[in-house]
Amino acid sequence: MSIKVGDILNLLETLAPSFIAEPNDSNGLQIGSNTSDIRGILLTIDLTSKVLKYAIENNYNLIISHHPLIYQPLKRIEKETYIGKIIYQAISNDLNIISWHTPFDKVSWGVSSALVRELGWKYEEFILTERGEFGLGRVVKFESYVKLHSLAKEIAEKLKTWVMIVGDPSSEIDKLGVCGGSGGHLKKTLHSKGITTLLTSDVKYHLARESEEEGFNFLIIDHGIGESLFLKELKIKIEEFLRDRDPLIPVDTFYHESPYKIIFKGD
Repeated sequence: MSIKVGDILNLLETLAPSFIAEPNDSNGLQIGSNTSDIRGILLTIDLTSKVLKYAIENNYNLIISHHPLIYQPLKRIEKETYIGKIIYQAISNDLNIISWHTPFDKVSWGVSSALVRELGWKYEEFILTERGEFGLGRVVKFESYVKLHSLAKEIAEKLKTWVMIVGDPSSEIDKLGVCGGSGGHLKKTLHSKGITTLLTSDVKYHLARESEEEGFNFLIIDHGIGESLFLKELKIKIEEFLRDRDPLIPVDTFYHESPYKIIFKGD
């Protein structure tokens, strides 16, 4: 039984339905054909030339990315641009590309839950619940108080990445919110729950300064690394789907390093 791109689209719709996506999000088949037979599947967060090269070398003809290549309608496709280069490479090598974005942020096993599990913590409710069974972020409660600095060190060691702190490093907390990806907008919701710390990514300067004045803490990590951890669970779910249909189709994962290079800090 041959597995087609459309079969995987249907699976993704079952695993993380598109109706829970954020408004104006872009989910679905971006390049290729629903009727293409699948030879191999590659999972990734971002679509880059390195990802396409790896897929081509390993004969994978379906790439599923978390971040969409195309957000807005394109007025032109130029080979010299990032998007244009990826489109040219994909089409010329007969690759199919699916992007599935914010639905993975909102399912119970998704981005934030995977980040919590990787850190060895236990999550409780969503920070922001939607439609009863979906939501954004996770609340984590510790058995005892822990200093923000110690928590940052633990995160850096377990995720093998850089961590930035907004707030007093010596402050002690017994609970926090966790949101893989950009979660700064959840600050007010956490405040209403009596939680004053959020582990997330992409916190802008003015929000950081405002939060510092208000006594709200951020633990900031690389966006891609924070989100990539759910790919392990997605891989398992796709392999389970293929097991009784075509178990010979390989499912692989491509992880990027952070694009940020921490060099030094002057006096």
